Amino acid sequence: MRASIFASVLALAFMTGCVQTYTIQTPFDPAEHAYAAKPGKAVISGQAFLRRNDGMVVYAAGSRVYLLPNTSYVREIAATASSAFGNARLANGDQRLVQYSKVTQANGEGRFSFSGVPDGTYLVVTSVMWMAGNYTQGGDITQLVTVSNGENADIVMTR
Repeated sequence: MRASIFASVLALAFMTGCVQTYTIQTPFDPAEHAYAAKPGKAVISGQAFLRRNDGMVVYAAGSRVYLLPNTSYVREIAATASSAFGNARLANGDQRLVQYSKVTQANGEGRFSFSGVPDGTYLVVTSVMWMAGNYTQGGDITQLVTVSNGENADIVMTR
């Protein structure tokens, strides 16, 4: 199960077009990720959606939602994903990231929730996709969120 979560995180990071291979330069540092593995009291919840050109709202219904620690390693993956043209594959992805990440699934209204989140800063990542004729539209949405003192955060993810 953990390996499939890791594969899903990497797949989500790189979802469109032809395949290119990227090498992450930032080494994976378990100490930098350690805060995300501690027990926590916060809840990060939210709703993810995009508005189509015709004004209709499309929710992240059924999409996986990932909670990733905001570390230099994860930031490089996110930056690479956002600048990639087409599908991308990490040549050197580190499966230890799974230990510090959470995954859930958005409901029919694109709502999601992560409980037991330790204090720290995280990237929340999901996708909102739909078909227009023979073409897939939409894409990934990423949002930075910080929780401290066990306080909850409720976010709206859109662009």
